[in-house]
Amino acid sequence: MVFHKSFKELTKEELVEIFKLRQTVFMVEQEIIEVDIDDHDLVCEHLFIKKDGKIVSYARLIEEKEELYIGRVATLKEYRKRGFTTEIIKYLQERHDILAVSSQDIRIDFYKKLDFKVVGRKYKDAGIWHQKMVYIK
Repeated sequence: MVFHKSFKELTKEELVEIFKLRQTVFMVEQEIIEVDIDDHDLVCEHLFIKKDGKIVSYARLIEEKEELYIGRVATLKEYRKRGFTTEIIKYLQERHDILAVSSQDIRIDFYKKLDFKVVGRKYKDAGIWHQKMVYIK
């Protein structure tokens, strides 16, 4: 089950769990030394899956420049390869006709399987190659 909440709807505990999950994946595992928490967190939609009483997979949806961007996609290592990220993306695809994502280079094939198409050139973000991809229903 995908939970879908605004910032104001999140409990304090959920917010802490989300930030811990993102720090674990992005800062510890991927060694990205940049601020993860930003002003988008206040206005975006937060989507997550809970298992074993905790948040294990997460993404946020940001409306920016008249596009809906999926960002901060992360799943705890011990819960990967169980389809949680796919479940969140498909949940969003059922509700929106057009979505964009800034995919890490190594995740491009994952998004292609979910009908996202490559747009433009690759670029570096936080020291990692990324590719803009777009889904159109």
